[in-house]
Amino acid sequence: MAMRANLLTACIVPLALLAAACSERQAPAPSQSAAVPVLRHEPAVVVDVCGQPTRYDRVPQRAVTYDVNIAEMFLFLGLGDRLAGYAGIPSQKAASPQLAAWLERVPDLLAQGLEMEALLSQQADFVFGGWSYGFRPGGVTPQRLADHGIDSYVLSESCIRVQQRERVALDDALKDMENVAGIFGVERQVRPRIDGLRASIAQLRQQMHGVEQRPRVFVYDSGERIPTTAGRFGMPQAMLDEAGAVNIFADLPSNWPQGNWEDVVQRDPEWIVIVDYGTPNARGKIDFLLQKKELEAVSAIRQRRFFVMSYAEATPGPRNVETAQRLAAALHPERHITVAPVQFSKEVVH
Repeated sequence: MAMRANLLTACIVPLALLAAACSERQAPAPSQSAAVPVLRHEPAVVVDVCGQPTRYDRVPQRAVTYDVNIAEMFLFLGLGDRLAGYAGIPSQKAASPQLAAWLERVPDLLAQGLEMEALLSQQADFVFGGWSYGFRPGGVTPQRLADHGIDSYVLSESCIRVQQRERVALDDALKDMENVAGIFGVERQVRPRIDGLRASIAQLRQQMHGVEQRPRVFVYDSGERIPTTAGRFGMPQAMLDEAGAVNIFADLPSNWPQGNWEDVVQRDPEWIVIVDYGTPNARGKIDFLLQKKELEAVSAIRQRRFFVMSYAEATPGPRNVETAQRLAAALHPERHITVAPVQFSKEVVH
């Protein structure tokens, strides 16, 4: 995507996840002055991060997230009282309104990128990001964080930047959340939330069973001279798969690659998915496409078939499943698809 560079993230398979017994309570405002307590896993939690087994001995208490979708994943898990700060959420990337109160309680550590000085000043002991979701060579990296005694977790979608993957799936984000829940010792407490998302995926698959007509779709992220789109390993690919559609750029082996307008014309998408963030907004992107002369014969342009999803919906997070349901309902109205809106709990877990 335009505001990400090279997305690197973690293929994360839980090997040992600790679930600490505790009850839910109303979220307090986080304290920046209190000393960071050291709580240890017994036994240690080990997960596979981009092909590398990674051990977590401590239960993090002061986490920093990068990008709006990752902040939403973290808060969906009920870990708001352990959020010490966030970064990578400029005004053009809207978080769910349900999360506004949480994000107002903690500092924005820079709208555009991670800085080690800011992390150290916040006494961060954990960073949840990905390559180009905050991590970049020469800047903040998992290794540099480890050198400062800070644990990290890398988003699974971005693993395509460092290792081969077979496919992308809606379950990738759910596995990320399970792994993070294990690292924070709350896997048992948040299991019903994640199971609810899995149930929605199962229901969507049942409702889409036997679909034969799969419309061709172009995902338009940004770019006027050269379009940035979703390739075979971007989360929109998983949503299109489940929604009964074909990604016209599924032959590009990346998550958010550049395409070209000539292929858009030749492959003739029947629908265009607009990723709404940045400038111009969704309406501006649609107007640009409608006014682009070489696209005037494209089916989606002639028939004015557009579907809009936000940045947080297009990138891995808890809203992917709901977005896939809405997309399926738009592409296949005869299927009467059930749409289950995501609910973010106002309580935290311990």
